[in-house]
Amino acid sequence: MSDASREEILAKLEDIFRSVFADDRIVLTEGTTAADVTGWDSLQQIKIILACEKKLGIRLRARDINALENVGEMITHLQTALAKTSRKQ
Repeated sequence: MSDASREEILAKLEDIFRSVFADDRIVLTEGTTAADVTGWDSLQQIKIILACEKKLGIRLRARDINALENVGEMITHLQTALAKTSRKQ
């Protein structure tokens, strides 16, 4: 998954969000923000981070994720984290 495309990561994020929020109707775009998803609060943010770590096999710092403005920035951050993880292996 280290060379995952933005589209692949977006699809995985959408699966994660649907699971965390128990809502199969969630559709993410790169411009999606917390204000666009009902119930996306700090607790849900932690659940998203943990689910990303599990699904993608990476470690994330909440401080880094919390500074991101939208899903597009999250994808960029995840791509970077995946690349770092693959270099360590």
